[in-house]
Amino acid sequence: MGVTAHPLAVSLIEHLRGAPEIRVLEFACGSGRNTRALREAGFDVASIDDRAAASEAPFAGVHGRFAAAISTHGLLHGTPEIIGGHLLQIARLLRRNGALYATFGSIRDARFGRGEPIDASTFAPAEGDERGVAHAFFSRDQMRALLDPYFAVESLEEFDADEIAGSWAHRERPLSGAVHWFAVARRLYGS
Repeated sequence: MGVTAHPLAVSLIEHLRGAPEIRVLEFACGSGRNTRALREAGFDVASIDDRAAASEAPFAGVHGRFAAAISTHGLLHGTPEIIGGHLLQIARLLRRNGALYATFGSIRDARFGRGEPIDASTFAPAEGDERGVAHAFFSRDQMRALLDPYFAVESLEEFDADEIAGSWAHRERPLSGAVHWFAVARRLYGS
């Protein structure tokens, strides 16, 4: 496979392995490392690429219900309001008790408070590969407030992400001091 899948993708595969007819929604597929791993595990994957994920209507054309959704970088970008809107759309596409495996920015991340401020939680780097891209950062309480309307949180842990994050997105300036929340949650409502 070459590039190793994100640890959350590996956990999702282990969690769903053996279940019949699994559809997984991937929000912001990046280099495709998670898509490949999920498909090799036998899952039907609907991937939203990074360009679509950053658009005004990222879920246009996505239909049906999914057993799980994964986003290992798409929910790091945007303001808290934009990320909350993405979570609402993901929740609407998941079956009842559908799994969400996702990363979010932590206020312990070295990039928090640096770059151009957009709001109290959001900053856009002034240089590097992600120059001008809004990044939102959350405390544990803010993460709970973001997830709780749609999901029952099963785990919410902070991880050093320098070696985990896709190097394809940080070629010009490798990450140093990145801290991400790894969230595993279940959809609360729906059919």
